[in-house]
Amino acid sequence: MTLEGLPVHANGVRVIRADGELDVVSVPPLLPGLAELVAGAAAVVLDLTAVSFFDSSGVRLVDRLARVARGAGAGFRVVAPPGTASRRVLEVVGMDRLVDDDVPAAVTAAARLDGGR
Repeated sequence: MTLEGLPVHANGVRVIRADGELDVVSVPPLLPGLAELVAGAAAVVLDLTAVSFFDSSGVRLVDRLARVARGAGAGFRVVAPPGTASRRVLEVVGMDRLVDDDVPAAVTAAARLDGGR
């Protein structure tokens, strides 16, 4: 499992790409680095497209990243394509209001939610 912060878009949106499994083993070591990934971004998009397994630990990661982004005054969106495990889990726990189908839609939505910058 990796989290990769991609270069900030011209509109100030940083896309963070996750891949592999988001589970009880992989998520805890990622949590301390979230503030660094968000730093300097007007908004943040977490791309879960390449995530192969997603459980409650993945929900914890999404929740923590949303809180870090909010604390930094940044908008936050999640990419979880329809039919994926991450989308189903986020819908079940009521976090689907943060979800978009693809990166371009999420970047557009996140840019509108940039914390009032």
